[in-house]
Amino acid sequence: MRGHALIGISCGMRRWRRAACAPWPVRRLVRRLAAGGCAILLVACSPTFDWRPVAFGQAGAAGVLPDTPQAQTRPVPFGDQTLSLTMQSARAGGVLFALGAAELPAGWAADARVRQRLARWAVEALYRNAGAEPPGADFDPEQRFVIRGRGPQGPVRVEAQVRVTATEWLEAIVIAGPDADARAPLGDFWLSLRWPDGGAKAAPGVSRP
Repeated sequence: MRGHALIGISCGMRRWRRAACAPWPVRRLVRRLAAGGCAILLVACSPTFDWRPVAFGQAGAAGVLPDTPQAQTRPVPFGDQTLSLTMQSARAGGVLFALGAAELPAGWAADARVRQRLARWAVEALYRNAGAEPPGADFDPEQRFVIRGRGPQGPVRVEAQVRVTATEWLEAIVIAGPDADARAPLGDFWLSLRWPDGGAKAAPGVSRP
């Protein structure tokens, strides 16, 4: 259950470690960004960020998206379970914003280790989907982080945060092309974000709103 896992793997621990196990949401989000009508490099698009509140998950997580959300739900194999991950996304100004949630099996509430593996896997999947090397073992998988990677049309910047609670796997993701993040009010997105636990950790070097 790490990141956006979507491709089932064979058996055993390889499900949590293989790079091929990259979650579909990120891949599709990057493709949506690349194929959007207001292309990343078209500064003249004069984007409108019509922020609107969006709830995701069942335990009170909430944020905002810059347009009417598009929602997609897909099965995500993880270990011997299959999770239903729903991603709500919207694009504005060459930047794609997404909020995701999946309910966890009831038995996982008492299994902190499997939840930690899921959080770690989710982060690693995001890095691999962006063509970047995952962080080391000392990385806190629930802090916000930035990835400088590559998408179908060239360089991309992915900023994301993952939360795995006793009952849910939650994600917030921003995907932008070269310099698009500098023109977009990303701080509005992160400032609005509310996790069920009220936390908002950011990695070193990631500016807080």
